[in-house]
Amino acid sequence: MRAAVALALLLAALVLASGASARDPKEPQQRHTVADTRLAHSIALKRSDLPSGWRPQPKRKPSPPCSSEPDESNLVQTARIDPTFLWADGVTSVGSEVDIFKTVGQAKLDWRLSTLALMRRCLLESARRELVSQQVTVKVLSATELPAPKLGERSLHYRLVLQLHQAKTKTTAPIVTELIAIGVGRISVVVHALARGTAIPAAGLGSLASLLAKRLTNASGGI
Repeated sequence: MRAAVALALLLAALVLASGASARDPKEPQQRHTVADTRLAHSIALKRSDLPSGWRPQPKRKPSPPCSSEPDESNLVQTARIDPTFLWADGVTSVGSEVDIFKTVGQAKLDWRLSTLALMRRCLLESARRELVSQQVTVKVLSATELPAPKLGERSLHYRLVLQLHQAKTKTTAPIVTELIAIGVGRISVVVHALARGTAIPAAGLGSLASLLAKRLTNASGGI
């Protein structure tokens, strides 16, 4: 689930990642299958799920791995996709990450390792690394675990608020990134959003989570 937070950060920073890095030795092994990749695409957020004004976010090159991330190299992912969409302001985003693991046990282990504290540390580390050349300082104003909607076997809801300060222009901008995660069997789905100033309305994010949870429930019956 860490990819969702990393992508939100890059949009918040309004910069491209520093370039492709070598494969992260701590990430799960990627052994994608045709069947599970098709399944992941059937669950994920689509442009048609959103009103007019949204457009697909171009793919970005991966940034270096977070130094605090756990070692998941013994896990095997059979599918992983993360379609994300941008609003007309070029900053506000919404997207979904779908992760399918080889076994239910592996999916549950990845879930347990994806803690709020870990996401906070990695978000802050990545933001500072990406923005140092622009003389932007970053701090986390809050990292909160909110009541999670009961949409699957496991669920969580995180909200993180950052403050970016540009020394040269003496401007400060709050950035809110939020995610709702739902897990059933060996599939985990994350709906993530980012906005400048205030969070995307909870009703909107919740409705997207409900939509993807319905697709997840229907899809999980066939695996």
